[in-house]
Parts: sequence; C-alpha cells; structure tokens
Amino acid sequence: MEKNYKVIARKYRPQTFEEVIGQEHITKTISKSIAQKKIAHAYLFSGPHGVGKTSLARIIAKALNCVNGPTDKPCGECPSCVQIENGTPLDVIEIDGASNRGIENIRTIIENVRISPVSGKYKIYIIDEVHQITNEAFNALLKTLEEPPPHVVFILATTEAERVLPTIRSRCQQYTFKSLNIEDLEKILKSILSKENIAYEDEAIFLISKQARGSVRDSETILEKMIAYTTDKKFISAADVIAVVGGNNFSFVKEFFDVMMSGDKKNYFLFIKKLFEETVDIRTFTNNLIEYMRIVLMIKSGINDIKLLEITENERDDLKVFANNYNDEEIERILDYILSIEERIRNAANPRTIFEMRAMALLNTDNLIRPIDIISASNVSINNESEINFEEEKNFNNLNNLNINKIENKSNLDVPLNPTDKRRIFYNKILSYIETESATIYSLLSQGNPIESRGATLIVALPEHIYEMTQADKRIPDLIASAIPKFTKNKDVAIQFQKAVEGDMIDKLKSRLQATQVDSDSL
Repeated sequence: MEKNYKVIARKYRPQTFEEVIGQEHITKTISKSIAQKKIAHAYLFSGPHGVGKTSLARIIAKALNCVNGPTDKPCGECPSCVQIENGTPLDVIEIDGASNRGIENIRTIIENVRISPVSGKYKIYIIDEVHQITNEAFNALLKTLEEPPPHVVFILATTEAERVLPTIRSRCQQYTFKSLNIEDLEKILKSILSKENIAYEDEAIFLISKQARGSVRDSETILEKMIAYTTDKKFISAADVIAVVGGNNFSFVKEFFDVMMSGDKKNYFLFIKKLFEETVDIRTFTNNLIEYMRIVLMIKSGINDIKLLEITENERDDLKVFANNYNDEEIERILDYILSIEERIRNAANPRTIFEMRAMALLNTDNLIRPIDIISASNVSINNESEINFEEEKNFNNLNNLNINKIENKSNLDVPLNPTDKRRIFYNKILSYIETESATIYSLLSQGNPIESRGATLIVALPEHIYEMTQADKRIPDLIASAIPKFTKNKDVAIQFQKAVEGDMIDKLKSRLQATQVDSDSL
C-alpha cells in the first residue's frame, strides 16, 4: 500500500454542501441558515449507516470555521478548511459515543467546552453513535447542551434516534437522513470511476448500488474491492461483480421458481440437493425469495420500470414469466406461505429440514393455506359447542355446487374444496392446532385436500409419497385424535387419509373454471 493511499470512501468524501447527494432536504436548510448567520447550538443527525451524517457534520465545521465564515460556501483553502479536510483539525473534536459513553467522559467534555477555540471562531463537538451514551451521562450533558458557551456547537449523530433521550432530542435541531436510491448511488460511483479512469458496464454499477442497500459508504467499499479485482484490465463487468460480491442469489431464486412452475417433485429434490451442495444459507435464500415475491407483486400490479423494481432487465423478464404463471390470489398465497416458512426457520436448529419439507407444498398452490383462511375459519360456527355432520352441508359455494353424485368414482376427484366450504374450514382448524405441536407433521398434512365426507368422516387426499410417509408416522393418529375434540363435541367425527388419484377431464375443467358452476351432464 502506498504511504499516502486513501481508501475511496475517504478520498471522495464530499467537501461542500453541494457535493452531498441524496440529502438535499437537509443540506439546503442548514446551508441557508448558516448563510443568514442563524446557527444552532446543537444538531441531531439520525439515519442509516453510511449515508453522510458525519460527512455533513465536517462540512458544517468547515463552514463555521472557514476564514470567510460562517459561510455556506467554505473556501477549502484556508488553514482551517485544509485541517478539517485532512482530518487534523484543532477546533473540531470527534468523539465515539460507544467508547466514551460513561459519565466521566461527559464530565471531561463539559469541562473542556469552556476553553476557547485555538484558531477558529467555533469549537465543534461531533459525537458519533450518540445513542450509546448512558442515561446518567446524557443527564449530565443536558444543561451544557441547552446553554453551551457561544463558541461551542454540538453535532450528534446516531443510527437509532429513538434510543436518544427525549430531553436530549428536544434541545437539538433534528434532521433525519434517508437511504439513497439506486440512481443516486450510481451517480456517485460513476463519478468516482470517471475520476479514476476506469471503464465499466452499467449493469455492474447497478448491481453494486443494489447490493449497498442505500449506503454510500457500503457502495464505495464494494467499488474499491471491484477496482482491486479488475486492476489489470481497468474494466468492471457485471460478471465480475457477481463473482466477487455474490449478487443476491437470483440464479437460485429463478431456478426455484422454475421448479415451482413445473411442479416436478424430482426436480425439486435435485434443486434442494444443489442448494446445499453450494452451501447457500437457507435463511438468506428464503429472504431472497420474499424479496423477489414482493417484486412479483409489483409486476402483477403493472409496474415495469426496472428502476422502480430495482432489478435488471433480465431479472424482470424472468420474473414476468413466473408472475404470468399464477393469478393474483395464488401469488398472495405463495408469499404468505414463504413468510410462514421464514418465520419457522428463523431460529430453528435444523432450518434445512423444515425448509425442504414445507417448501415442497409450493409445487401446488392449491395446497397452500393462507393466514386469512385460518382467520376465516375462526369466524365460522365450528367450535366446542358444534355438532358436525358434513353431509348436512348442501349449499357449497362455487365449485361445490357440482352435482358430484352424477360423476363416477367421486372419491377419486382430488379437487380442493373452496376455502369457505365447512369441510375445508374444519380441516384448516385441525392443521392450525397440529402446526403448534409439530412443524414436520404440519408440513406433511398441509398438502392434503379434503375432497368429500362420508357421514361424519372427512376424507382427505394426500399425494402418494406424502401418504406413505404419514402411514409410517405413528404420531399422526394421536395428534388428529387430540385435535378433533378441540373443535367439536361430536364423538363420531373422524379424518381418513387416502392416496390422491389424478382426476379425469372433468376435474381439470373444474379446477380451470374455478368459481364457475358446472353441470357435469352438459360436458
């Protein structure tokens, strides 16, 4: 490393109000107030890390102590400006709140504020991560912060403003910094690369900006890593960025979505095997699925601009294919279900097994149960006081109005019942209880479809491989037996599982027509 080498984040730190990008709502207000000599005695800057809080604090220090100051346009050439720019100011004291958080540290500050500036007009205290200071230390600072000597200005910075005492916040001019959008980050990075004489692909800068998640400092750190990686060719490509920082696993997300659309269980297990062979963190992958499902919802809403979607054109086109494969309700079901998986694996000891078992239900969206279905079930009169006789349910909504008595082998029609059907609701309630007892068993049984009733016995069809697994698990009958009395006093109610059998053309037509009533005699 060269002796005078500066990392990019320091080398290209903004030096004037105009150079601060993405925080115009703050820079304009403060620069105008300084130009009018209306200088606050304390500022509180809050917002995410790496968005310019400390940089703006130093610019304010330059504006106040410039030889022409206080001014909104510091010269950058006088001794005071140069010292601040080089990080060697005499009258600007930067303090880390995390390592100077005690009452003794604050008492030292209180004693030193009485001393006049060495060379400038003001003595500026910049306290970073101020929320780390203890309540006792905050209380000791209150009086000084409210009425400091006329030559002292406090600038407090924090990523967690809510942890700063209200009494401290009330004594400061408060400004909230925002995360930068991708376009702003791209503008900053392209300007740096132009000055460094390094060529690039636009998609590469987009990927870096997206990876930074609104932080200027993070984007510049990634860029510096890319410059080192491509130092021989002086050119940064999108492939380079993916190779170095890993992107966001979209290739795995796309492959997972392809498997979902195919509904092929063999491909599903091959994908899961590949996922873990590549040592992809399952929690990160699940969060990536959620992130891209959010974008799918935006695409379904008609949003096509990649800047709003914050993805590349290729990613958008791939997600369009996925979005067009499902209707709006199915997309909502998929997102709800993935969210439930994320919640389940968040602190699980074995997230792989849970993900593998539960995500398999995504191969057939008819199997998915949304929270709204469980909520709806709780509003239906199926409780401890109910006497259930499924055969009394004559007025089924939508597809359930079919005269299934006229269709042969009705027990083999594995068409899921409408969520408002009493049998579907009852089974959902059973599942909601089982989920609290065993996530593994819930993952298996949630793939079942209540297809008919025989007296007080509910018939539930399971995919063949799931059916075989349930038959081998001796815990399931006991769980079912424990769950049923919680929702009915009818001692005859039972649940019977059977293998699902692929339906004929009438089944497929029923599924396709969804809410349309069909008379089988007219087919």
